[in-house]
Amino acid sequence: MTTPQSPYQGHPQQQPYYGQYPPHQSGQYPPQGYPPPQGQYPQYNQAPQIPPPAPKKKRTGLKVTLGILVAIVVIAIATGGGGDEQAPATASGDANAAPAAAGAPASGDQSVKFGQEATSGDLAISASAPEQVTEFGMTQACSTVTYKNNGSSPASFNPFDWKFTTPAGVEASASIPFNAGAKALNSGQLAPGGTTSGMICGDQQTTDVNAVKYAPSFSFSDPITWTN
Repeated sequence: MTTPQSPYQGHPQQQPYYGQYPPHQSGQYPPQGYPPPQGQYPQYNQAPQIPPPAPKKKRTGLKVTLGILVAIVVIAIATGGGGDEQAPATASGDANAAPAAAGAPASGDQSVKFGQEATSGDLAISASAPEQVTEFGMTQACSTVTYKNNGSSPASFNPFDWKFTTPAGVEASASIPFNAGAKALNSGQLAPGGTTSGMICGDQQTTDVNAVKYAPSFSFSDPITWTN
């Protein structure tokens, strides 16, 4: 029996390969079970497939975020401005209210008759009805006031703690009398249990007085007003 010769005889170092190979340059396939000739490589007719580039992501997220922020700001401005608006006040209630009488004590003030004693802290104080005093051709309205210290510590007194009120509603600070012979109220400290008195007067323009008011600058007590 005759053994068929391999078409690749003369290449003993090559071992047969199993499988199919594409045709070489001559256009023929090698027999099945034999490797391609030395120096020849399989050739493929199709070009390598390159994957298409990934599509670029659109920057829509930033635009959506900015749109939401703008909407929030617009809503806050539209709804926040109305909370501070207040209805205009009407003057009908104030117009119908009766005006306070000139010289009448303010709300919270003590009100007593001339000559009566009232309490301010540890002090018991009284004021007489004003009378007009003329000296050197000048006329003043003057009142005699009295202090008594019922406390356990010294208490201050001062003529500038007093005010005079006219029927027209003018309030003027008190001062000392022009009459040098009159006993004017001085300023100082009154010892516990002590008593002092003196005259306080208004200026020349404040002669018609219908109320005398005690309102010290440094005191937590309510003012006291003496009237007829």
